[in-house]
Amino acid sequence: MKWLAYLLIVAGISTMLYPKAKSMYYSYQETQLLAEWHTSAHASKNKVQQSYQQLDDVFSQETNPKENNDAKTSHSGIIGKLTIKKIDLTIPIMEGASQQNLKVAAGHLNGTPSLGEIGNAAIAAHRSYTYGKQFNRLPEVDTGDFIKIETTSKILTYQVTKKLLVEPSDLSVLQNNRNRSTITLITCHPMKNPTHRYIVKAVLYKEEVL
Repeated sequence: MKWLAYLLIVAGISTMLYPKAKSMYYSYQETQLLAEWHTSAHASKNKVQQSYQQLDDVFSQETNPKENNDAKTSHSGIIGKLTIKKIDLTIPIMEGASQQNLKVAAGHLNGTPSLGEIGNAAIAAHRSYTYGKQFNRLPEVDTGDFIKIETTSKILTYQVTKKLLVEPSDLSVLQNNRNRSTITLITCHPMKNPTHRYIVKAVLYKEEVL
């Protein structure tokens, strides 16, 4: 009957160790999830930084009106349109702030939240040499003015809260808002041989479902 005694001892030890083993397992899973989240968040942050920093090359290239007229792009890349009544501006928004996209539209920076979502969606555009085109007149926008973004499913009205002039290396303008839907409009300053970024920030004022 010794085997029965050993079996009971093993069973007793197993019963005592099970809660500890279970706790250790869940702690391990928690650690793994946190590590994955950190890696994902870090990758997302790097993507945002890369998108913002590539604007150095995009803004440094002077806009060629002929290139704008001849530029061909797919309408499938358009994710919405941006309207600022104060400066008589309506411009399409495309996904990605590439040189090709910014020739004909504003570009939503990869890695930033989608339009209308909680967080800080960044949108960049050139300042065209043609008056009233692209973000040419963005500095005329004042705190309290409204910016409207229309997507296929909703109309988002944002109210301007802040205007900034920052160094190209200043990534603080892309900092996320964890509680509200915000947008950050980005363009170059001055128009020729830009050395800074002109920034307009706005918060969601009203959302209408289409």
